[in-house]
Amino acid sequence: MSSDSIGPPTTPPLPDTPPTDAVEGVEEARPQWLVVTSGEAVFGIPVAQVREVVRPGGVRLVPGAPPLQAGIVNVRGAIVTVLDLQALRTGERAVTPGSIVLLQYGARPIGLAVDRVLDVRTAAPEDPDGPAGATVLDAVALCARHLHSAEERTR
Repeated sequence: MSSDSIGPPTTPPLPDTPPTDAVEGVEEARPQWLVVTSGEAVFGIPVAQVREVVRPGGVRLVPGAPPLQAGIVNVRGAIVTVLDLQALRTGERAVTPGSIVLLQYGARPIGLAVDRVLDVRTAAPEDPDGPAGATVLDAVALCARHLHSAEERTR
């Protein structure tokens, strides 16, 4: 017997593959969107803009508010203005919102009433600019145009 056959068995070298944590890091680095509906339209809101999604049960109408405003809602003691995505898009108020997406606008949260929240989608490598089947929506910029206090308007 030769001394070559006595040692531990050797395994062939693995092909050059990135470590598992590197693959996971690639997935996390791709943009993600919260996919919502408004009427027949499907939109992707960047996850970085989304604070949370809440049920619309506590929305209160504000007398004299413009049609774009669905009302206000109390979220853990903070009063949040809720805008209606349907009204922002078409000028007509939605019948009833299915969910409220809370967006972060500086230190101020903004509510955006949507018909439905579908899911969270990650950008595909071949299309990193948007979620499949949805139009990208900069929800914070859309809402911010309609949320100026009287003091901000006089500046």
